[in-house]
Amino acid sequence: MARFIKIPQVNEGKIVYSDDIINGIVFLAVQEIPHIELDTKDGNSISKNNAIKVKREKDGIHIDITVKIRYNQNVSDIAFKIQESVRHNLEAMTEYRAACVNVHISGVDFEEHEEKMEEKAEEKTFTTENK
Repeated sequence: MARFIKIPQVNEGKIVYSDDIINGIVFLAVQEIPHIELDTKDGNSISKNNAIKVKREKDGIHIDITVKIRYNQNVSDIAFKIQESVRHNLEAMTEYRAACVNVHISGVDFEEHEEKMEEKAEEKTFTTENK
């Protein structure tokens, strides 16, 4: 039977996470929430620099997230889910504490709603043509 003895380390190092790591964690946490997308201002879904802002302060990490919400969703519920997801993922993956997570809803995305309306209109024309 093997025994493990913990040897105390005299020189314990310090772990420092770069801003890119924190941005990536926040990005993945936001991607878990359905019916939203990051608002990148330039329309490029790969560029997340405009949508996620991270500041390190003495009391913790301050995060600002700008998103677009899809049509027919409850804004306050989605914003709360984003805050909880980001806070949980950041604190679980790093030793940092999320001091505040600000969610900015920049607009409503009607694309999905418009596509459904177009499909319904096509179905109506198809059924009237077949009669």
